[in-house]
Amino acid sequence: MKTFKLISFQLVDKNYETIQIPFIDALIINKENEKNTWLIELFIERAYFSVFENYQPQDKFPVNVIITKAENDPATFLVNVINSKVIDEYVSILLEGTLSRSRGYAEQLLGLLLDKGLSGNELLLAFKEEIRTKKNKVGRPSKK
Repeated sequence: MKTFKLISFQLVDKNYETIQIPFIDALIINKENEKNTWLIELFIERAYFSVFENYQPQDKFPVNVIITKAENDPATFLVNVINSKVIDEYVSILLEGTLSRSRGYAEQLLGLLLDKGLSGNELLLAFKEEIRTKKNKVGRPSKK
């Protein structure tokens, strides 16, 4: 197993909107098994727990994470909640899932900007800015 520091975490809801979940601390573990399973543990303020309460243990949903360094591209995982524990005003949430290899970040971002109706120079400028800042952590499923 290999453990990495999580820098950013976003849940992608059923409408493909991203919800940034701030955390106190978080890590991601590559279990390095035959199923390519990863574990994500988040330690969050209790106020953000409501976002996760809508999901049953069998529900899989996409999340976008940035691992190790802020300048890394977001990685999309398909996860489910396997455990949560309330600790005073905080909650520890354990997610399990697999890395989604459907489309790369740049391709997803371009699709999202096109869906917003951008074109021409406006599209190019928005794409360059968002690639530079990674402020829009996309997580749309592939339309194959």
